Amino acid sequence: MYLFRGEFGCMLYTGDFRWEPTNTRAQIGRSMLHNAIGNDKVDILYLDNTYCNPSYSFPSREVAAKQVVDVIASHPDHDIVIGIDSLGKEDLLLHIARVLKMKIWVWPERLQIMHLLGFHDIFTTKISQTRVRAVPRYSFSIDTLEGLNIMRPTIGIMPSGLPWVVRPFEGNNNIFGLSPSSFHHRSKLSAKAQSFACIQNLNEDSRAVEKYHEYIYTVPYSDHSCFEEIKEFVKLVRPTNMKGIVASSFSYVDPLYYFGRLLGANLQSKRLNQNFERKGGERVEAVHTKSTLENDNSAEARMKRKTREGDLLGVHVSRVSILRRIRCGAKILELD
Repeated sequence: MYLFRGEFGCMLYTGDFRWEPTNTRAQIGRSMLHNAIGNDKVDILYLDNTYCNPSYSFPSREVAAKQVVDVIASHPDHDIVIGIDSLGKEDLLLHIARVLKMKIWVWPERLQIMHLLGFHDIFTTKISQTRVRAVPRYSFSIDTLEGLNIMRPTIGIMPSGLPWVVRPFEGNNNIFGLSPSSFHHRSKLSAKAQSFACIQNLNEDSRAVEKYHEYIYTVPYSDHSCFEEIKEFVKLVRPTNMKGIVASSFSYVDPLYYFGRLLGANLQSKRLNQNFERKGGERVEAVHTKSTLENDNSAEARMKRKTREGDLLGVHVSRVSILRRIRCGAKILELD
């Protein structure tokens, strides 16, 4: 995280972060954050709001990593393909390598990154040395897994906190000797993927491993905080104001909608005056402006309409547009 102090006040930028209460590293980070802030009040918090929605609840990375290992161990005769990004999930891959005592294949560019991070003896680009491969997320698909299974039994694992598909997989549900606990409706994917998904509990205290296809599992492993972790972090920092650093996502909600009541008194009073709600502030402004202009098309009304426009870097932007951009979170402003 980055903490800035100056004439502008005290600003805290989280970047992507995971606030796990039981994790030893998180406890060290909590202590470091306390010492860094000291007695200062954080005037504005730029928050990782990737999962800023109560629907996102998943276990700690320690639990999720164990789930990944359990899936791999339950398929001793299969090759394993794990979908990852160009950066991130290193701790998960290290855990798999350490517990299963095997190297992990990565593509050449990813191997260079691993070497830069100091991991020299755990990863390889030689397929013959391991049955576990970490592949780019964009290449992880049902078609890919079906093609690989023509040559050799292979399963895919997608570590992610995001939901994947819509309908449950209607195959053998008793993969780990446990019956499926529930089914979830998911976001749109491809028509092919929508006919698959099944949910199975590996741990009573965590979100289930989900089987979305005959060859594909997803495990709720994420380097972003879930909703409850974000809430605990905001309670601890108690900033005067905050903005989300993710301006668009699967189910984007301005963090003020859920956590505004946890902020300082000054912002609370401002929010009461604004009558803020999930999209209400923007909608009220738009409706109010529209009704005023529709009811009065006089020259005076046209003059008032012009005064409602803000002059930003020489370009006129409507008040509604400005408010919309402000409430979408911290991002580079695009001019209409």
